Amino acid sequence: MATSYILIKNATVISMEGAGHNVVDKCDILIENDRIKAVAKGIPEPNEGDGTIIDGIDCIVTPGFVDGHHHMWQHLLRGLTVDWSLYGYCCHLRSVYGSLYTPEDVYFANYAAALSLLNNGVTTVLDHCHVINSPAHADAAVLGLKDAGIRGTFCYGFYQNPPIPGDLASTENDTFTPAARLEDATRVRREHFADNDIDSSLITFGVALNEPPLQLRENNVAELDASRKLGARLITVHTSVMPGVVAKGEVIQNFSTAGRMGPDLVFSHGAYMTQDEMAALKKSGAGVVSTPDTELQMGMGYPIAFHAMDHGCRACLGLDITSNQGNDFIAQMRLALQVQRARELDRRVDQLLPRKTADALRLATIGGAEVMQMESVIGSISPGKKADLIIFRCDDIDTVPVVDPVGTVVFHASPKNINTVIVNGKIVKRDGRLVGVDWEALREEMKTRSQRLQDDAAKVDMSNAEALFRAGFEKGMDGAAEVTI
Repeated sequence: MATSYILIKNATVISMEGAGHNVVDKCDILIENDRIKAVAKGIPEPNEGDGTIIDGIDCIVTPGFVDGHHHMWQHLLRGLTVDWSLYGYCCHLRSVYGSLYTPEDVYFANYAAALSLLNNGVTTVLDHCHVINSPAHADAAVLGLKDAGIRGTFCYGFYQNPPIPGDLASTENDTFTPAARLEDATRVRREHFADNDIDSSLITFGVALNEPPLQLRENNVAELDASRKLGARLITVHTSVMPGVVAKGEVIQNFSTAGRMGPDLVFSHGAYMTQDEMAALKKSGAGVVSTPDTELQMGMGYPIAFHAMDHGCRACLGLDITSNQGNDFIAQMRLALQVQRARELDRRVDQLLPRKTADALRLATIGGAEVMQMESVIGSISPGKKADLIIFRCDDIDTVPVVDPVGTVVFHASPKNINTVIVNGKIVKRDGRLVGVDWEALREEMKTRSQRLQDDAAKVDMSNAEALFRAGFEKGMDGAAEVTI
């Protein structure tokens, strides 16, 4: 294969290597094909191959951001849930909108969501896809991610949306049964992910379990065992999210008791996990993902990422739902950090804050790579790793002067400063614009599909579903170990 290269010259590089964050000024980065070849000052331009030279003066380069928890399909509903509670979200969005999606809706949602992530510097994502209403929905979701050119893990959701929107009892007559879903997941793994290796495939296969906090313990363990038999690279799980409860053993405890914990597990949220569960998380090498915006809004507790990191656990950040906030990952870093500082600094007079800005950047980069079991190939800027990079242009009124490069990225830069994004050695955003995207056509698809979904949802009678969900949430908040909705 002919060699292609990208040479970034004279940039400020935040490598996230080693114990610190390792900032080097006037540094070059040489990329050959899909990998970082060298990181040093004064790298000469290669004599052979097709190349691109990028002027890095007034630029900061970081590893691409890693989004450890995202329901990509909700991108067509941008802003719908900004004033909703977790109860409202589960009752209306999950039991109505999720049922209304066609396979084509899923394709365009995943495709547009992935492009939006790339535009915001997110180069790797874990897609917790719980809108798989048919085999065609699964195929469309995978194709949307692959067409966008993002890196990540597609997690096939075992959750069963009601065939009749808002009618939870209609799942009893659904021909796409849990057994059929397991069979289809086997097909998807075989047809779309014959090579499930992070070293050679941008998108790999995983599983999202069927809402373990709401299921019987034996069902959760059986699903976990089946997922591993399928060859799922990662298995993602919602855990400890019920608003208003104290810490109590839940999904992690059940898996630990059954001897099923492992590094392939990714737990999202988790604010109410117990100390025993935290210990089990650390021992197993599993990861936990905090999603600050939705957790704070929807009563799921304070983000646990820093606490988990303190205990030696793998921890990172996620965006969760674009039906709520946008895909600005910098905002999630900042929110997570400042909330943690606010919780810890009451009546303290330290000159310097114990929580460092670099720790937030770590959660967004190498921390995310660790949670997704990908730190061998992404998450830091190091020779031999895949070339997933963000180039921030910091020469505008909002970023000059750059006194602290890490502080500039986390506290002063915004998505408008993301000039270039590289995934797997390919430039996907250049000069502030996505490469090779027909935005005008995509924009109209998104508008039309979103409006149809909203119009159809408005026709659904939600009285019975609201009563059922309310009863389930009240039971859960009273501390019941199992809730059936």
